[in-house]
Amino acid sequence: MFKRIGTTALALALLLSTLAFGSSRAFAQHTATSAPGVWLSAILVQNTTTSDATVSIDFFDSTGVLKKTYAPTAALGAGKSLTIVLNQTDFTTLAAGQYSAVVSSTQKVIASVQTSSVSQATGPWTAFAYEGVDSASAAQKLFFPANYNGYYSFFSEIVIQNTSSTDSTNLTVDFYTASGTKIKTVDLGALDKNSAKTWVMSDALLGLPTGNTNGIFGAVVTSSAATAPIAGIANIWRTAPTNMTASYNGATAGTSSLYAPSLSNNYYGFGSALTIQNVHQTITATGVITYSNGVTESFTLAPNAAAAFLQFKRTNITLPTGTAGSFVAKVTATAGSIIGVVSYSAPPELNNNATVGSFASYNCPSVASANVNLPNVLNNYYGYFTNVSVQNTGTLTTSITLTYDNNLTWTIANVGPNGIANFLHLPGFTGNPLATGASVSAVAASSNSQPLVAVIQHNTEKSLAAYSAAKLPSDFLQVFTATPK
Repeated sequence: MFKRIGTTALALALLLSTLAFGSSRAFAQHTATSAPGVWLSAILVQNTTTSDATVSIDFFDSTGVLKKTYAPTAALGAGKSLTIVLNQTDFTTLAAGQYSAVVSSTQKVIASVQTSSVSQATGPWTAFAYEGVDSASAAQKLFFPANYNGYYSFFSEIVIQNTSSTDSTNLTVDFYTASGTKIKTVDLGALDKNSAKTWVMSDALLGLPTGNTNGIFGAVVTSSAATAPIAGIANIWRTAPTNMTASYNGATAGTSSLYAPSLSNNYYGFGSALTIQNVHQTITATGVITYSNGVTESFTLAPNAAAAFLQFKRTNITLPTGTAGSFVAKVTATAGSIIGVVSYSAPPELNNNATVGSFASYNCPSVASANVNLPNVLNNYYGYFTNVSVQNTGTLTTSITLTYDNNLTWTIANVGPNGIANFLHLPGFTGNPLATGASVSAVAASSNSQPLVAVIQHNTEKSLAAYSAAKLPSDFLQVFTATPK
């Protein structure tokens, strides 16, 4: 039985700002992202089983036409990972453009997508990442808690993929204010089988409010056909005072517990914000955020309402800061149903008023497990390093071990309940076992079966050979959520 994972991939170099929506399409359907940049994607596939896997990837254009099938000749070994960069020789016949992709495998695999423009000679230089969606996790309805239209210079878009290989569908979207009041319902039009389309929040045909007060809202996208479940991502970008791009996955349902495995308060210049949305349509959500230092804060959210909790510049609560300012949180809802997204950046107020480009978002995981899959870990790989942040969500102190696909290991001991272990893969960093230039997959495990969650963060810094001061300020930061094993 083949497992299908949907991704939305950008292939080869494309000057996306030159594209416009087709004149035959109503409601502002785009065939490519509107985030400024010349983009290149890599698809990362990890075999999570103990048997070899045969993998193939189908690439579809915006009308659902199959444009290429990529099938590696070698099997993907048990526990191994595969990185497919879409400018490799195998992709010279795939025209520049934006595609949806379907990964098929004879064994259970997970996938993620990393997209960047940082290899270009001219800016903007920016990057983002997100997780592929297992076909079993696609749904008829998707929730996006954070969408922007000129909100403090931030803009966003949603990219929706029809995961059905047989049926087309029609899409509608409901937009809500932060307080949960419905702004409007918009018919987005048809979405062909296997295809993906993009809708930009600033498009005049959507008619959405703009500005620092009204330009932030939630979105709920619905597929009219139960036989055509959808997957999707939201892209966020900013062009001033520098270019920044982030991405997160649309959520298919809410939960009563969420985890934030990586939060920052002036941690080497980084600060974070946790956004929580109540996706229950009739019940008000109430609950509490518990940080790893024991500090709590409560929330009350009307149906479809969302709230952002900044971890830096706080006056009502005290959180760890500075070199101790990397921490975690657990979000518990006693009523309602919640989803969450964390965004973090290096704002000027934390960097001596300097402009820094780093910006990223990740989905808050809701499921913890004693073993967590890490599909991509880098150690000065073309100038990138990886920090893996693992949260102990259990009630007992544990040791957390990363076991890499080259059989090396790294253990951090005495991680307390609701504590964090940061595995920083920089050459020469104490404990880091990887050789310079390594690109591997890994599994994070608890020594006493405590449930774990994790996020993977790729970045670059000035000690690495491929670091380019000439490209500053730029956004090299890519972050995505690890998958339970």
